[in-house]
Amino acid sequence: MPDRFHQTALKLPVRSLTGRADFFTAKENAQAVAMIDSFPNGFHGAVIFGEKGCGKTHLARLFADTVFQKTGKKPDFVSFDAWSAQTDKETPYIILEDVRPPIDETAMFHLLNQVKSTNGFVLMTSETVPSGWNLKLPDLMTRLKALPCIQIQSPGEELMRAVLIKQFADRQLTVAPEVITYILKNMERSFAALSYVVQRADELSLEKKRAVTVPLIRQVLDKPDAV
Repeated sequence: MPDRFHQTALKLPVRSLTGRADFFTAKENAQAVAMIDSFPNGFHGAVIFGEKGCGKTHLARLFADTVFQKTGKKPDFVSFDAWSAQTDKETPYIILEDVRPPIDETAMFHLLNQVKSTNGFVLMTSETVPSGWNLKLPDLMTRLKALPCIQIQSPGEELMRAVLIKQFADRQLTVAPEVITYILKNMERSFAALSYVVQRADELSLEKKRAVTVPLIRQVLDKPDAV
């Protein structure tokens, strides 16, 4: 019995669900979803920004699916770190994730020119608005100001509930509704805090060989009456 239980308690890989059916549209992200659905929309780029864990990567993958469905071409999906160290590829559709200072402004200006000249599109995601990227090149700032810049708002309860359920599902954890409700009532309202609670609950559940229950969540949240 102990050996069998140990097998079921082995750490499973996080399997992020990134399809359209797995995305919960709410007022906080509706503008970003509308931008994706409107492609092609006359622009050659856009910026989606919001705090860590707000769903930017999921939205980027939905955008990639939309581009492929409408053009038959797959976007070049790269992280900001990888892009800044590589030579630009001649591809009309690019998704550049996690843009942040310091930025090679000449390279970014070249990138924006490239997608415009090929009638392409670059979707950039970031935790901050472009005005917070500490840019100095006037031409680059002008180009960025001409692009749609969409913020994922801080989450309300409906979106928090949906994201909690999804993140537990990504980790192949089934959690009762009362546990979700308890978390929502007792945690900080932020995507970062939500991700921490889910990760820590997964780790503690594995460590203690227990299901994710309210008592276990109390421990995660450092409640004094944890059992």
